[in-house]
Amino acid sequence: MKKAVLIIIAICLVTMSSYSQEDVLRPKGRTDGGYSKSDNHPWAVGLEGGLSYNMYGADLNWTDELGRPTTANSIYNIFESLSGISPHFGVFVDYDLNKMFGIHLKLLYNAISYGNDQDGIVDFRDSQTGVYLGTGIANMELTEKYSFFNIEPNLRINATDDLYFLLGPTFQFGIGTQTSDIIYTENEDFVTYNPELPDAGQSSKAESSSADFSDTRVALNIGAGYKFKVGNNLYLAPQLIYNLGLTTYDDVTIGNINQQVTESIKFLTVSNQSVNQIRFSLTLWFENL
Repeated sequence: MKKAVLIIIAICLVTMSSYSQEDVLRPKGRTDGGYSKSDNHPWAVGLEGGLSYNMYGADLNWTDELGRPTTANSIYNIFESLSGISPHFGVFVDYDLNKMFGIHLKLLYNAISYGNDQDGIVDFRDSQTGVYLGTGIANMELTEKYSFFNIEPNLRINATDDLYFLLGPTFQFGIGTQTSDIIYTENEDFVTYNPELPDAGQSSKAESSSADFSDTRVALNIGAGYKFKVGNNLYLAPQLIYNLGLTTYDDVTIGNINQQVTESIKFLTVSNQSVNQIRFSLTLWFENL
């Protein structure tokens, strides 16, 4: 993905270089209708809506109770990769600085959702006596949802009269609630020897939680769009944007109270959590205002 980002930036730089060699006295407007905005009407406003492919990722570090690195074929490895699709919509204002550059400011409601399911071994050991209690295969299904209000001041770089690139930061402000749904299921061959364990005798259980969501995060937008004229001063432009998350979350340490291995208790540290997006949207431009 980093290579793709570098390629897009390189294309933008080549585009800027080619435009710098053009005649600076070339008129801003075009009589053939290809470039619509003029010196007297550099503004445009519009609507945007589409779908986002969300990609959650994190680094997982397993240790035993003495802090020594170890491994685990665990259902909690689900936190390494989650994905999902959700909507986004909003408005934008666009202003020409000159024929080559412009400012493209977006205000978006950006819903985030992702999930996954993971099979893993669940081992039990009495932490007091050290007695091995049993093991089995279980499945965890996790779904998480929350929403942001995005402010995105982008630099617009025109490659042609219709093709343009966008580059700029995204400031994300959490709104509403964050919900997490977990379904834990034990396979038919699950074995346990301690009836006092919470999961003993249960084939499946579901948990749901919600909390106010007020996180603030920063990301980087890199994308492109192409404008099609559909009416007098009216344009339809599909856009494809890669939103690279720059903010990492606070580390979360999970003590596996019920998921304990034969040798010792294992702990999982989840770090470098981030969410990236690939956003596809349709934008409707109203120009020459």
